[in-house]
Amino acid sequence: MNKTKKIIVFLIVTLLPLGLVLSVVASNLQTSQAPTLTPYNSSSALIVDGVDNEAGWTSATSLIVTTGVGGSAPSTQITLKVVYTTTHIYILASWDDSTFSASRDKYRWNGTEFVDVAGSNSEDRLAIMWEITEIAGFDAGCIVKCHSPNAYVAANETGDIWHLKAARGMGAIGATNSSTLTINATTFEATAGTINIIGVADDNVIDDVDRGGDAGTGPYSDNDNGTGAPAWIETAPTDWMDAMYLTQAEITATEAVNRSLITSQQDQWYIGNYTALGAVVPRHITSPGAGSRGDINTGATWDNGTWTVEISRLLDTTNNDDVVFNTAGVSYHFSIALMDNSGGDADHSIAPVAILAFPSSGTTPGIPGFDLLILLGSIGVISIIIVKLKISKRSK
Repeated sequence: MNKTKKIIVFLIVTLLPLGLVLSVVASNLQTSQAPTLTPYNSSSALIVDGVDNEAGWTSATSLIVTTGVGGSAPSTQITLKVVYTTTHIYILASWDDSTFSASRDKYRWNGTEFVDVAGSNSEDRLAIMWEITEIAGFDAGCIVKCHSPNAYVAANETGDIWHLKAARGMGAIGATNSSTLTINATTFEATAGTINIIGVADDNVIDDVDRGGDAGTGPYSDNDNGTGAPAWIETAPTDWMDAMYLTQAEITATEAVNRSLITSQQDQWYIGNYTALGAVVPRHITSPGAGSRGDINTGATWDNGTWTVEISRLLDTTNNDDVVFNTAGVSYHFSIALMDNSGGDADHSIAPVAILAFPSSGTTPGIPGFDLLILLGSIGVISIIIVKLKISKRSK
């Protein structure tokens, strides 16, 4: 075999395994094309109150995702940060929204009876969907898997959905305003001011059969007497925020009464309190929830057109209907949806799927493709040296 043929054989033998390596690496690079967010490891726990003033948030890097053109909040930029400790994961999300909407199926008194409020009749919402197991087609976004006609996932696939609802759970623990509010008298939304709400997310799970709440008790229940009117009403709400939220704690503390147990005159007095505040009677009774369905804490501030939302949960709740976060270099795909005072499938504004990538212990995030360049360069240099050595020996 002459010198040229030997060189050709050598290159073929070298390039064949290189081709296999390139195939694997290219596949990995294609997967990693989704925007990636690296969380910050904090030694201190964060306070989930809707105020992002902790050092952990300052140190964390941010990722901006943008919702698509459809739905009720199209082309909205959402800024995300993630912090984790040895026990918890914390998520910070902020976006612009000109109105604070925190009522769903409102009860408005028209002077004679309770009626529905015309027009959009829902609440501001944020949903995050995680893969518990790998879900085929998840890269198309959570809407493909959560709603018809593509509802639910395949057998042996499960997803974890964190559904933050301004009227149904996010104000279950506390709801206050720290400045004078401007209220739209028609839609009962705040258009100016600063509002803070503390509560929980509605934790859901999706599989090949259904999309529903996790095991346990959800953060809201119905406040309907069966005739399209409220069953419970606060006797003396202190302000608009107090009136717009009815909690189980307020009922237990006898700050609210069952309308079937009071006189017609008392009923009119209490209804009048809502009217004077420019408020409506809530359609739901909220509580912190319990069990797996109530294990996601939230704190949020709406400040003159900007939402700032903090979320926290245990890394591992030990519940099989929750995603488990392994902080030792594992990555997790997730998708986000926004809903601006709206409900229904068509009102979801979906951001592209992103990746939460926990760094490997003791390492920092590398440059995408850098390892591939080092590998190719090394193989190329070694190949050239070997070829030159063989040619040199033959020429002697």
